[in-house]
Amino acid sequence: MQAQQGVPGSTLELYRAALRLRRALDGDLTWRDSPEGTLVFSRGPFVCTVNLTGEPVDFGVAGELLIASDVPGAADSAAWWKVK
Repeated sequence: MQAQQGVPGSTLELYRAALRLRRALDGDLTWRDSPEGTLVFSRGPFVCTVNLTGEPVDFGVAGELLIASDVPGAADSAAWWKVK
């Protein structure tokens, strides 16, 4: 864990950033339709896309990318967006 502390792109720093973002969320969680093998939900002006497949997926989310575990839509990745 100490080896990841303060290292941009590390799993530890990704989780820390996600926890900070989560504290800012307000509103009810709403599940959205999404392709098989994926999850998409929103909460207030935020949308989370999760690709659990081994293939890239285009979620078509238009907004500001806030945090992502990889390139948004990449295989086995998650991303948080702020949408209007």
